[in-house]
Amino acid sequence: MRLTRGMLTEQPDLANHLAERIRAEIPFYRASHRVPADALEQSVREHLSALVDQAAFPDRPVAVPLALGEQRARDGVELADVLDALRIGANFLWGQIVDYARRTGAATESELVDIASEVWMMHDTYVRSMAAGYREEQARVLLSRQQERLGLVYGLLTARGREAASPWNAVDRLGLSRSVGFVVVAAITPTAGRIPLPRIEQSFTDAGVPSAWVMVANVQLGIISQAAPSWPEEMAVEVARWGASVGASPVIGDYTRVGFAVRLARIALATAEPGVIAEFDQAPVAMAAAGSPDITERIVESVLGSLSSVAHADRVLLLETLEAWLGSDGSVSGVADRLGVHENTVRNRLRRIATVTGRDPLRPREAAELYLALWGRRTASHGAADVV
Repeated sequence: MRLTRGMLTEQPDLANHLAERIRAEIPFYRASHRVPADALEQSVREHLSALVDQAAFPDRPVAVPLALGEQRARDGVELADVLDALRIGANFLWGQIVDYARRTGAATESELVDIASEVWMMHDTYVRSMAAGYREEQARVLLSRQQERLGLVYGLLTARGREAASPWNAVDRLGLSRSVGFVVVAAITPTAGRIPLPRIEQSFTDAGVPSAWVMVANVQLGIISQAAPSWPEEMAVEVARWGASVGASPVIGDYTRVGFAVRLARIALATAEPGVIAEFDQAPVAMAAAGSPDITERIVESVLGSLSSVAHADRVLLLETLEAWLGSDGSVSGVADRLGVHENTVRNRLRRIATVTGRDPLRPREAAELYLALWGRRTASHGAADVV
């Protein structure tokens, strides 16, 4: 644009005046050191030159505003502040153009109307290009931060890398508190390819519960700070919503034992039913059965293996009765009501269990062995609770 080029030639300090105007009207540029005065003046100078180039070469890609948007996103400037600066710049520049045209006679009032249309169209193009660059860079920064966070969570919860010996950097950067304990949870879903608790981290953040989550194979692992003791209520809502199975470790106070907490959470997970949170400390026998699957497999074979000699239909009835007996605290009437049979039928089945297995459900020690074997048989269907 001849008029703009002539104005810039006559007023070489125009960029400096415009930068001062922006600093005067926008608090961020006045108070923050993230965009120094010389950097702001340089970007204003490039802005003015780009407008001239765009008028002369309208098909040329608008690289300057794209780069400006990317840089301001990296500087941490709010997009609204960048847009305000461009608005101030456009108003300032138009005032200077009108003043120059009238003072020098470089354009008539009628020509200024046409020039105004060109200037505002170029400004609109500049703003759109700058905003596109800003959003693209913001998306890259966000993705980079998400990847970094996932890497920290993965390293912490799998006890690999530097976090295995010194987890404090990861703990601090993830916003977890050093001064309180933590709980590790593990979650799975029966639906292949689906995240068990897809909104859990955001839900916890909204509730003020510090946490961090990552998928490891088909298991979602999370570490939850005890700075917010209300987490079980929040967790229960999400578990009920998505129908996931969840295992939770006890509260652990030492972050160097994260790997141990993960193992306990995964053991608890092996005992959990869909839509249920299984806490490690709540069922010691079940956890013992799930914690050593190879040993438990041998216990199941040793205690219940002899039932394989019984016809399948009878075996199902005996196991059902044994489970009801142990689940009813040894109440014959309770088992009879639960199974819909006569009490004598319950007694007969218990005697047969004692005969076939060699372990009498009425004797505490032998009942404990039967209980452990039953839990081992149940957890086997959930799969082994491997350590990450």
